[in-house]
Amino acid sequence: MRNSLLLAAIVGTFAAPAAVMAEEAAEASSPHTITYNIGLTSNYIFRGTSQSGDRPAIQGGMDYSHASGFYAGTWASSISWLTDTGADGYGGERAYNSSSMELDIYAGYTAEIGETGITYDVGVNQYIYPGRRNTAVSPYNADTTEIYGGLAYKWVSARYNWSPSKSAFGFQGRGASYIDLTLDIPFGDTGYSAIAHVGRQEFGNGPSEYDYTDWKLGLSKAWDNGIVAGGYYTDTDADPSAFTYGPVFSGKENWTFFVQKTF
Repeated sequence: MRNSLLLAAIVGTFAAPAAVMAEEAAEASSPHTITYNIGLTSNYIFRGTSQSGDRPAIQGGMDYSHASGFYAGTWASSISWLTDTGADGYGGERAYNSSSMELDIYAGYTAEIGETGITYDVGVNQYIYPGRRNTAVSPYNADTTEIYGGLAYKWVSARYNWSPSKSAFGFQGRGASYIDLTLDIPFGDTGYSAIAHVGRQEFGNGPSEYDYTDWKLGLSKAWDNGIVAGGYYTDTDADPSAFTYGPVFSGKENWTFFVQKTF
């Protein structure tokens, strides 16, 4: 009995690490990857305009990717622009009686074109703004569907977004579009990166005074533990009469700082 127990102990000693190694190898070779992220920003800026009334926002999401190139995910952020619009004392009734979150659900496919180093990315993104819309004040729903396609080579990327929705982000405009060019330049292996971006938002068959251009300059630092921190400057040529929510002109110049953790 003792010899049997000793043998079992010896086998168990070697079997346990072997099992762990086998499990780690299986995970390493798995075609499936799931990551989570959470972050805090001093101001949620989307396409040059503040979505949080120049106030901090908490954000987070989950991403799934497959080795084939397919991916899907969801992401959310706190917002205030829909309830800031028409807030008491700043234009009368609110556009939304309640709305405090943006929820994005997206899926797509990305791959390299041959061995050129050029990658393409195509997909669809659904922006959802839960809440109670004041239809007498805001006839257009903020919920928006966008189909997108993009190309990237090293640190240069370009993307075109097009919306089949009757309205886009609370504005009239089936066929609304957004095109952007981004440079994301790493400084060697330091973890530092500089970003430069310019984009153009147009609202299709909606009033042209809603169309605008935005730009961004920024710097970030990434660590091996999944933390990224940084800041950037943004500005637009948006019309204040179209993009003033409550007391805040959302398209004005801004300095924004953020920290995010991916795990």
